[in-house]
Amino acid sequence: MLNEIEKRQSIRKYKNKMVENEKIEILLRAAMNAPSARNTQEWKFIVITQKKALSDITKLSPYTQFVKSAPCAILVIADLNKAINKEYGMINCSAAIENMLIEAVHQGLGTCWCGIAPNEDRIVGFQRNFNLKDFEYPVGLVAIGYSDQEKPLSDYFRSEVVRYIKEDE
Repeated sequence: MLNEIEKRQSIRKYKNKMVENEKIEILLRAAMNAPSARNTQEWKFIVITQKKALSDITKLSPYTQFVKSAPCAILVIADLNKAINKEYGMINCSAAIENMLIEAVHQGLGTCWCGIAPNEDRIVGFQRNFNLKDFEYPVGLVAIGYSDQEKPLSDYFRSEVVRYIKEDE
């Protein structure tokens, strides 16, 4: 297994240190290399480093209070004009987010994925706050920064949730 997959954790405390533009671009490149159904690539990204905007996010979802201390967040949006449908937009953008999370570990960064969709209140709040069009469907927000917390690594493998269908059965 990739070391980055084993090390990936949800980080909610960040050092007061800006994330370099080069690293942000690498994260975006990783996101845009995710698979998408029929290669629709309907994702859009808003990179947020403005302190006021980061602080305002905390009013849009009760689970984003820590975002105001992050130096950066990336809002991931599905362009429903390009998507097969809303559900595929969420799936494809989720794949892009996962690529971002894994690449962030490789870049020495901590992240936390905050879900927006399918919660209608959060969707509308983010659409209004970031002046999104009706077809711009906010899927998730990724807080990004240099971790300021120590967390033990966890192994989440549980054999009881796995079922095999083998040739010899």
